[in-house]
Amino acid sequence: MNLDDVIAEMYDSICFEEGQHPDWSRQTALFAPGARLVRVTDEGVFEFDLNSYRANLEAMIDSGAMTSFWEGEIWRETRQFGEVAHVLSAYETRRSRDGEVLNRGVNSIQLFRRGDHWSISAMLWRREGRDVRIPGTAETRDQRSEIIRDQRSETRDKRSEIRAARRLPDR
Repeated sequence: MNLDDVIAEMYDSICFEEGQHPDWSRQTALFAPGARLVRVTDEGVFEFDLNSYRANLEAMIDSGAMTSFWEGEIWRETRQFGEVAHVLSAYETRRSRDGEVLNRGVNSIQLFRRGDHWSISAMLWRREGRDVRIPGTAETRDQRSEIIRDQRSETRDKRSEIRAARRLPDR
């Protein structure tokens, strides 16, 4: 399984429809033994191993606080050095695939490859909050587009200045 497959599987395995549960066997296959999971929100930092994460999520499902869940990737940055990779993956959560966006955040995922198999050794995630917004969202893309337009304009102006400076004076 390549990195893209592992990340897609990670997202898919946590999604479930009403009356169902996440696919914990798929989760177990993706995460290395002893993997750490850390959720960061405005309310604090919550650390888990895979079993305590499962227990936490199952408690929310059993209480009715979470009757269904969908999480999907909205952008990704990957850095790989041989058998080691770091994936920064922005996500959005919904009650169902076509439902209203509930939260957005960024997963920081560390992976290693043993043979042909990539395993997640650690994952930290930060939801958007009071003072934390995800780069790459619609308003940020609009702002980026404006910055890029400004930079292109500045580049054209500088090129014109350079061309003008290179011209020989009239004789």
